[in-house]
Amino acid sequence: MEATTAMMWFTLMTMATPSSDNVTEASFYYNVSTSASAPPGKSWSPSSSSWYISPIAATAFFVANVAIAVMGLLANAYVLLALLFSKNSSSSKVNTFITHQTVIDLTACAFLFVSLILNKQRLQMTGSLAIFVCWFFGSYAISGSAGNASIWGLVIITVERYVKIVHPVAYRNHYRRWMTRAGIIFPWIVAVCTGLIPSWATLTLNRGRCIIGSVGSTRELQLTWYIARFTLLYLGPLAFFIFGYWKILAVIRRQKKQVGQNQAPNAAATAAEKQNRRTEMNVVRTMVLVSVSFAVCFACWSIYPILTSLELVPRIGTLYPLFTVFKYANRCLNPFIYATQYEVITRWWKAVMYRVLRGQNVEQAAVTVSSGPKATSGAPRP
Repeated sequence: MEATTAMMWFTLMTMATPSSDNVTEASFYYNVSTSASAPPGKSWSPSSSSWYISPIAATAFFVANVAIAVMGLLANAYVLLALLFSKNSSSSKVNTFITHQTVIDLTACAFLFVSLILNKQRLQMTGSLAIFVCWFFGSYAISGSAGNASIWGLVIITVERYVKIVHPVAYRNHYRRWMTRAGIIFPWIVAVCTGLIPSWATLTLNRGRCIIGSVGSTRELQLTWYIARFTLLYLGPLAFFIFGYWKILAVIRRQKKQVGQNQAPNAAATAAEKQNRRTEMNVVRTMVLVSVSFAVCFACWSIYPILTSLELVPRIGTLYPLFTVFKYANRCLNPFIYATQYEVITRWWKAVMYRVLRGQNVEQAAVTVSSGPKATSGAPRP
């Protein structure tokens, strides 16, 4: 699989040619262009270009993106803090993957914020410093690549949940520690192939301005690139989500029916089994919401370039940054979903509130919160 992917991206790399369009292909961030060369004998105005964005709209998109980056930074930092300091965060493999997912989103928001601020300043730099800033910030390559890694991080979590719940025996017998490491590394490999390499391959530095062209020297090659990206970054992951969580929910419903028909005589075993199913269902419900958020936020950003390349819809410059706002909003929505739905994080938040309001330490509060309705008082159990 990795060899096939590498060969495909090597082919796309050979087709990559810089373009004179003032666009950022990796993240669909389009700058306002007020200067261009007009054809001989003809006048040119900025509004006549299909890529034109009015200054008011550009300012609105800039403010929206900065707000999303700041909120994403704060929200992901909060979720990451809860996952790192939660008492039971390291007890499950899915917690490791969700922690990694939060780190990816935090990285994407941090680089997005710095890139937006630096590009707004329009600093005139030369030499190696200009190349460094252009590669890592001016091109939005790191932010866009981290966003692509986030997509496949969700796929890895879906695969892990699917195998554990649908095929529990195979999961217990064959899951190894190296698979967790591979699940962390693989999204970044996809990110480099789909974001970093195409962005840097078409990067040009023109009079201090960082410009990324389109992949492909012809319309057909550009359409091929759009379809490949659509398949790898939207259609493929969406198929994983639909198939995986459909099977998972079917298994959970079947298990509930079996438990209802065959009540276990051991009350303690029944309670432990119910708690385990409740925990699994909480993880599944959280990840289903995250997957739905991805499907909604990335839909237009993924489909619109293909439609414009096929000339099925008109090319309107304002729509690209609008769809980019939706795409960036996904990085901000994920931590809010984790914070409100995922029990590991909500339990840590309750523990912190107990510590602030009742003077308990975090360990005592965590025991109090997790012990259920019988231990809701502030005092620790004997």
